[in-house]
Amino acid sequence: MAIVLQVNFVASPAQDSQTADQREARARLLANQPGLIWKVWISDAATKTRGGIYLFTDRASAEAWGDATLRGTLEAAGATNISIRYFDVNEAASLITHATLRRDGVAAAA
Repeated sequence: MAIVLQVNFVASPAQDSQTADQREARARLLANQPGLIWKVWISDAATKTRGGIYLFTDRASAEAWGDATLRGTLEAAGATNISIRYFDVNEAASLITHATLRRDGVAAAA
């Protein structure tokens, strides 16, 4: 079953000053994370809140990234108010509403 990992945090000054090139380099590295199908990068400039919505193939892969790597990386970079949550995906209903639930972009039949 696919799992959504949702993370929100308040960016540190160093994170807030990252260039687009630096963020794209991080995205290229993340693209090879085991179990990752996709990530949507989110931000609210007014509150300096950032985060992401990740789709993983399974809970073990999501937790390995979120708990073992992501939280520590954010803390080391000075992020505050870090929230990491996991959600099961209702795949049948999500496919009806056009969700892409596989890395190759082809959704399995509902």
